[in-house]
Amino acid sequence: AVVSTQSTGGLFKGVPLMAEIRKLRESVILYKAHFVQCSRALKEELCLKLKDRQHFIDTSKWYTLQDLKDAHGEVLLPELQGIVAQFEAHYQSCNTCTNTKFYCAVCADPPLLAPFSKEAVYSMASCPQCHGLMHRACYNSSQSCPHCSSSLLNES
Repeated sequence: AVVSTQSTGGLFKGVPLMAEIRKLRESVILYKAHFVQCSRALKEELCLKLKDRQHFIDTSKWYTLQDLKDAHGEVLLPELQGIVAQFEAHYQSCNTCTNTKFYCAVCADPPLLAPFSKEAVYSMASCPQCHGLMHRACYNSSQSCPHCSSSLLNES
């Protein structure tokens, strides 16, 4: 069984442990964007570090019942912290990953976005649904993600 944070409303609001887990899962998704373009990361099979929780690579919104048990049993947080530390070590030591930048999903104009740069916290936003990257000003002015908006139109 899979639990979606969208269907559970405020289940995770106000629970610091789950907020930390969500933050780590969002980092995993940003690292994945780099790793799928990096031959060294593919060779090292970094994304397979989460083979028992492969859904963590695709979304930060789904939790299996086992994930929730492991979170409550204080297993999930240290596991994710260890994996994210491995991802960070690769990222910091890899020229391909540190030099990969992304276009804004709204305007596609420079400056290109580097999700793990010190400036990223202030200058970019990430779509809460698909984790597409945007300049913060572009996201604030549009209040929507073009990727998510176009997929909703395609589903209609």
